[in-house]
Amino acid sequence: MDLIENVKQRATAQLDSQKGRATDSITSIANAVRGSTSQLRDEQHDVLAQYVETFADQLERFSTNLRGKDMNDLLDDARDFARRQPALFVGGSFAVGLVAARFLKSSGRTASERSISGRNDSEQSDYSESYPRGTDDASSGSTAPSARQRKARRPSSTETR
Repeated sequence: MDLIENVKQRATAQLDSQKGRATDSITSIANAVRGSTSQLRDEQHDVLAQYVETFADQLERFSTNLRGKDMNDLLDDARDFARRQPALFVGGSFAVGLVAARFLKSSGRTASERSISGRNDSEQSDYSESYPRGTDDASSGSTAPSARQRKARRPSSTETR
């Protein structure tokens, strides 16, 4: 049982740390949004500026509320919400998952992917030298060769060594 408690404590500490970073980010976003209201007011968009300021205030309140709760309180709130609004909970979870996946995909390039990408960039430059711009491909009306033509013109790995 000590192992399980140890894992729970570590997970809770990690989640609290993540929660702290999230609330700091939300507060920064709220401040940035609030900062845009002066420009809106300068351009005579007072009504829009009021909406933006209200949104920034709500973000700030959400961040403060989130910061004041521990992980068990947040989990209880999530369970209560899921019981009261199951369809909205599932839809929201799906949307959050999509956003998280998009974020992870865009920020998760590893060193090996970068090296592969770098290799593809050099292949692309070889391709560009082999096919100068302005060469017409009569079948498609495009100046770029088709995928089949590019594959046929690429030197094999044994030829490049």
